[in-house]
Amino acid sequence: MTHKNHLQEGADAPSSRQRSGAQTTADNNRTSAPGDAHESDQRMLSPERASSPLQLTPEQDKLLESALRIKIMQALAGEPLTSKQVAEKLQKTPGNIHYHIVKLFEGGLLELVRTEAAGGIIQKFYRSRATWFRSANFSGFQFREEDIVEHFTTRLTLSGSELEAFQQEMKQFISKWESKITDGEEYGVDISIGRLPHTESNTPAGGAS
Repeated sequence: MTHKNHLQEGADAPSSRQRSGAQTTADNNRTSAPGDAHESDQRMLSPERASSPLQLTPEQDKLLESALRIKIMQALAGEPLTSKQVAEKLQKTPGNIHYHIVKLFEGGLLELVRTEAAGGIIQKFYRSRATWFRSANFSGFQFREEDIVEHFTTRLTLSGSELEAFQQEMKQFISKWESKITDGEEYGVDISIGRLPHTESNTPAGGAS
């Protein structure tokens, strides 16, 4: 599993991420026709679909090269919100968040769930299509030596079900920190889990494997 400050993973493992533009006046003023809200509500993600990895195009992959956009994707993973509501949730300026939401929506990473008229203003409610993704680009970060903060390496023996549980716990831990209101420098996190070649040192006594 590869994890960037948005999540990215290779073809065999899921990953997670996030990514912005100006909205036209015509788009801002366009109201939904009767029945549109119902049809949009039908497109809301089920919990199962929201947690399923979404295959990314190279263009979508580039959109998620931002820690802030990852936070936006996490903020919109549950209840549909407007860009203003996301800005309040992330303690950011509305204009900045609106820019990123438009880019994510145009890139196919967000869904427009519904629109509502309030005080003459059309409010748009968005939701993430996913928070974990599959990407053909499996390249990790190329850190400079002076930028490496920590490097962890270990070995585990895991059954198939234990591996699945371990991966799920890792995803939950990563998502928890992606969702936090944080500030400061942007860090890359690159996590890989792979099967090691069989050796005598990891063969249990008695020869069973």
